[in-house]
Parts: sequence; structure tokens; C-alpha cells
Amino acid sequence: MKKLISIAFLLLGACDSKKAEKEAILPIKTMQQTVWQLMQVDEYLSRQIQTDTTIKPSLVKAEYYQRVFNLNKIDRVQFYTTMAYLDKHPVDMKELMDSVEALSKREKLDLIKH
Repeated sequence: MKKLISIAFLLLGACDSKKAEKEAILPIKTMQQTVWQLMQVDEYLSRQIQTDTTIKPSLVKAEYYQRVFNLNKIDRVQFYTTMAYLDKHPVDMKELMDSVEALSKREKLDLIKH
């Protein structure tokens, strides 16, 4: 009887932790914008570093990343918690990456139109 009760508590605890984990992750739309902007930061910095050797990439990157987080009204912990969750859930990660790719294509088409 004690074993049955302890197993029941373990199962309930597991369900609660999965629910809490799911609530802690950011919405896919927020992640889409944030990931796309971070990719743009990385591209910009890679070009800047080639032309200006005095730049300290890790410091500048951290500063720009924080600006992106502020712009999207999220914090670093939320972002990396969500990324850790997505690393464990490849279907959700694929959905995010596909949406980022679609966003990049839309922005590229908008630039071509103008």
C-alpha cells in the first residue's frame, strides 16, 4: 500500500513539473523574433570583427544580445530556459526554426520590393 501511494505521488509530481516547465517557456512568436534578431546580431558582429580588430567580440556580443532581450521584453534566463526546453523537444525546435526561416524570407522580399 505504501508503495502504491508513493508511486502515485511520483506520477503527480512528474505531471506538475512538466506543466510548470511548459508554462516557463516563451511563446513561439516571441522566440521567433528574438532568434531572428540574435542571428542578425551575430552576422553584424562577424562583419565588424573582420574590419575592426580592436572589438572584443564577447563583450560586444553580450551587450547587443541584452539589447535584443530588452527590445523583446524578455530576460536572458527566460530565453535560455526556452532554448534548453526546445533542445529536448526537436519537433518544437523545428517549428521555431522554420518560422525564423519564413520570417527571414519575408523580410528579404520586403527589401527587394523597396
